[in-house]
Amino acid sequence: MSAAPLRSRFPILEEETYLASHSLGAVPASAKEALEGYHEAWARQGIGAWEGPWAEAIATFNEQIAGILGAPEGTVAPMLNATRGMAGVASALDPSQGRDKIVMTDLEFTTSYPLWRGFEELGAEIEVVESPDGVRVPAEAIADAVDESTLLVHTCQVYFRSGALQQLEPVVEAAREAGAYSLVDGYQSVGVVPVDVAELGVDFFVGGSHKWLCGGPGAGYLYVREDVAEELDPRLRGWFGLADPFAYEQLEGRGPPAEGARRFLGGTPNVPGLVAAREGLEAIREVGLDRIRQRSLDLTDRILVHADAQDLTVRTPREEDRRGGMVCLDFEGAEQATDELAEQGIVVDWRPDCGIRVSPHFYNTEDEIDELFGALARIRG
Repeated sequence: MSAAPLRSRFPILEEETYLASHSLGAVPASAKEALEGYHEAWARQGIGAWEGPWAEAIATFNEQIAGILGAPEGTVAPMLNATRGMAGVASALDPSQGRDKIVMTDLEFTTSYPLWRGFEELGAEIEVVESPDGVRVPAEAIADAVDESTLLVHTCQVYFRSGALQQLEPVVEAAREAGAYSLVDGYQSVGVVPVDVAELGVDFFVGGSHKWLCGGPGAGYLYVREDVAEELDPRLRGWFGLADPFAYEQLEGRGPPAEGARRFLGGTPNVPGLVAAREGLEAIREVGLDRIRQRSLDLTDRILVHADAQDLTVRTPREEDRRGGMVCLDFEGAEQATDELAEQGIVVDWRPDCGIRVSPHFYNTEDEIDELFGALARIRG
């Protein structure tokens, strides 16, 4: 594949060499029209917007995410962000009932640690499996940490510090065999790496729209396996998580929960965020995840060739089945070089213990990769 599909729909590509979709995906021009439609419905229909376009926006978002994840109907709920989805899961668990261990790795995204460390106050024990190289954590090491005391296993599908793609099957299987739950953070994978949550058998899967899904912030999601949802009663539940939120009952107890993943909902969903996300999700669907994945592999292969030619340190696995859509490049002066690249209209970012993170998406071209490395050669002298 040589042509960059749908490139003309993303205005920033006319102004910048944009290679930072791992952080914030490019927004389609049509998202502006979608948000104007949101305002128009509010302005013209008032509360009638709830029963019409706003309710439709929530349903459409759920359907779009479910289609991307391979999730059955009723197993996806919108969340403000991935952390809120994780918190909903945590609120349904009880470490005082014989299982108290949470297994995670030292390469998870920063939000995971304060959330699960807070669970220690309720009696949970956190076991952190360390990476041997700062790039990835062997799936077997995570599986080996799971035992009969494990309540939950939490890991990312793609690690944000390295772009390493985790092999989830052994992790999910180990959790299942031990009678523990599994939770996967797919924020750095969904939209560039195909995933089928039903086939994987994972219990919970969280993510959001503003990276590879080109959907903007405030449009996260939580997948809950159907049978798991029915056996759990999340404490963090608001009126949208009730079986009939519009009955407006004054409940003595917590009230009967909704069916499926919807019982993990709190208050009013972030409708404008879901409306804006719809356009990026539609673009992903239109191009197709298999095609996007192949495009990503082709472009990241090109990055690796250039990196080797310039003798840069690559902090991302080279094997295609071990890397996501991002490549991390390190060298002396990498942080300063990121600023110099930005001055030239080339957008990447830098993180400690990682280096420069470069993430071409389906809308990027081979010429843009070449432009990046031409600029790096000049900057490094």
